Amino acid sequence: MLLNDPVTLLCILTPFGLMTALVLCLSYIGLGKSTLALRWWLIGDLVLALYRVIPLLQPGLFDATPPWLEVLSPRATFISNIAVLLIAIGAHTVALHHLNEKVGSAGRQARLLLLPSLIFATGAVVLIDTPWILPWFLFWVLVSIALQVRVTRALARHYRGAWGLLAGQFALLAFHGYNFLSMLVELPPVLPFDEPDLPSLMALIMDFMVSFLFTLAFALMLQEQLRLHMQQLSITDSLTGALNRRGALAVLDREWQLAEQHHYPIAVAMPDLDNFKHINDRFGHGVGDQALQSFSSAVAGLKRQSDVFVRWGGEEFVLVFPRTTVAQAEHFMGRLRDALIARQPSAELPFQLAFSAGLADTGGIAGSGQEAVLKAVDKALYRAKRYRDRVEQVQPADLPLAEVHRSG
Repeated sequence: MLLNDPVTLLCILTPFGLMTALVLCLSYIGLGKSTLALRWWLIGDLVLALYRVIPLLQPGLFDATPPWLEVLSPRATFISNIAVLLIAIGAHTVALHHLNEKVGSAGRQARLLLLPSLIFATGAVVLIDTPWILPWFLFWVLVSIALQVRVTRALARHYRGAWGLLAGQFALLAFHGYNFLSMLVELPPVLPFDEPDLPSLMALIMDFMVSFLFTLAFALMLQEQLRLHMQQLSITDSLTGALNRRGALAVLDREWQLAEQHHYPIAVAMPDLDNFKHINDRFGHGVGDQALQSFSSAVAGLKRQSDVFVRWGGEEFVLVFPRTTVAQAEHFMGRLRDALIARQPSAELPFQLAFSAGLADTGGIAGSGQEAVLKAVDKALYRAKRYRDRVEQVQPADLPLAEVHRSG
């Protein structure tokens, strides 16, 4: 066989599916989270390898081929090959959904994976000996790629690698869309299927380039996800999911600058769990951790997306509410107290959680910077802790002398 023989080229290109899988595996080493996105992309690449192998199962390609390998007629080869291609595209689409962390139910994943392939194969059996078989094939390729574009566009907001994937997808849509419209204007002749059906040399080269470049773009997205994940870990408290003190500083600086620029108030609350030392001493640190997580979960269920939630240290937290007055923030703290009261004691948390908090807004501390507000709120918290289960607003006595004069 010659190097430009399509059958030989198929044999040469098939291992690149496995090479691509190796690239992906190496790209994901070290990420301590779910690898479902990677697994689904690998499934898609392995199915693509099968897509390249299927034409070799036709009789008459080789002089000495075992009969058990010659199992597909040209018609069956065409239908099964395109059906497998659509499954590969579907597997890659499911992988992108996992990367975007918006997967949906198992039923939805199954539909993305199998529905285009099944509908195509059912229609192809009917249309195989008509001029409509090629437009039917192109239509379902366009549908499958369009479904993939939708999720890739969402990924492009976070990952630069998605733009490479989008460029390739739009190129494929343009190419197949042009051919589809051309065939609708003038239907092609009926395919003869009187000899083994093989892709052209150019089609094989394009297929290899597109699949390999797509996989490299996906590998780049995995690397970006790893970097963002590690960055998030460095600024997040692993126990509660709140920002840690280090991660909060840059966020608070930004919020203060925006408030000064647009002249709106910021409310700051500093809640602290009551009797936390007693909880640890009586029930153990595991229950203490559960108390912190339960409190954080209650906050997360009530706060707005724009609100900043920080574990300031130990059992002490900071909540920053942009565009919020102290009265509105006090209402939030009341809702938080009600949410904690509504939680029934359980084996994991056999007591009622309560907190004390200091509270202020920048409108009540004229011209104050972030550090001065936090210090004043901390003093208000200290006063609230004398009574427990109480929220204390900042008073003039909590302010530095210069701030009291400025407020007056």
